[in-house]
Amino acid sequence: MKLKEIMNWIEEIAPLHLQESYDNSGLIIGDEDQVISKAVVCLDADEAVMEYARENCAQLVISHHPCVFRPLKTFSPKSPEGSILYSAVANGIAVYSAHTNFDSARGGIGDMICHELGLDGVHVLVPGSDPDPGHGIGRWGSYRTPVSFGDFLGILGTRLGIRSMREVGKRPGQVSRVAVLNGSYDKSFVDDLLSVKPDVLLTGDLKYHDALALRYHGIYAIDAGHYRTEVIFVRGLSGMLKKAFPNLDVLCWEGSDIFKVVSSID
Repeated sequence: MKLKEIMNWIEEIAPLHLQESYDNSGLIIGDEDQVISKAVVCLDADEAVMEYARENCAQLVISHHPCVFRPLKTFSPKSPEGSILYSAVANGIAVYSAHTNFDSARGGIGDMICHELGLDGVHVLVPGSDPDPGHGIGRWGSYRTPVSFGDFLGILGTRLGIRSMREVGKRPGQVSRVAVLNGSYDKSFVDDLLSVKPDVLLTGDLKYHDALALRYHGIYAIDAGHYRTEVIFVRGLSGMLKKAFPNLDVLCWEGSDIFKVVSSID
């Protein structure tokens, strides 16, 4: 099949107009008429996944995070972005990214996380300007029967692989309502959180002063990190691709969290 068929399918699910103004979702490099028989889905388009794609003879890398956010004047293998583009061109690999448009889309990362957590009645936290009410930033949902906080931590570990975290605020005894802001927390959403009143906010990249504000407002938050709250993209989009294109060979590359958790410093 041609690359543009895959692109059109992704953009039906996550239209490019849903992306944030700073974003660079869509085709990063490649020819829409290129024939694709094998694709790699990843979180980060980095040197490791490009090498994996080359070794496995894949013609396409689909990432969540774009490898290029700002215009480049040079394409040198000695720069972070240039090295990826240089490798893509040298090996005939197209690179496509579905970032904040996929975050906001119905069925995107927020919905995937809520599904894994077993939440019911999932709603958009911050509706966008798109006429589809299923599009927007963040999600929240509830358990039909509240679960203990310990059981909730167990769900985070078994379903999302979250086994370490930072937390702010007072732990709830039971968890009924959960809000999800995958990737980086944005302080502009605090009023929306106050209207929802979640028992737990699951997010990542929580800044110190934003954490102070959440504690002041009585919102208990778990910062599981950017990687762990978004790596579900790999499994989720891979499964969707396999169903939509049975003849497409889809590989997964989860990579690893750029941050390492240590208990002490030598």
